[in-house]
Amino acid sequence: MENDKKKIVIADDNLTLCSLLKDILEGEGYEVDVVHDGFSLITYLKKTQDVDAVILDLIMPERGGISIFDTIRSVSPISKLIIYTGYTRYQNSIFAREADAFVNKVEGAEKIIEVLEELLK
Repeated sequence: MENDKKKIVIADDNLTLCSLLKDILEGEGYEVDVVHDGFSLITYLKKTQDVDAVILDLIMPERGGISIFDTIRSVSPISKLIIYTGYTRYQNSIFAREADAFVNKVEGAEKIIEVLEELLK
């Protein structure tokens, strides 16, 4: 049987948030993996094909989302890129304009689900 679940990777250094978001998204029918820094995300994307969306925190140890932004696009050009950050000052940044979506963490998982449904139609 073909697996038609959309594949999502969450890149965030907040372990509690990742665990909660992973559980919620899996409950919505997504296949979800988690990495905790930018270096691990690039390694993951190079090894994993057909990632439908990347949920990216901008501020992480070991290369944050800002430093790997362009690399993500070149390594996994088909992936939708969702910035998920608590730093509202980035809302009007070049990263926010070049990403497929920008979600402030205070908007919660409901907003992430809404954005994923829109982007992955």
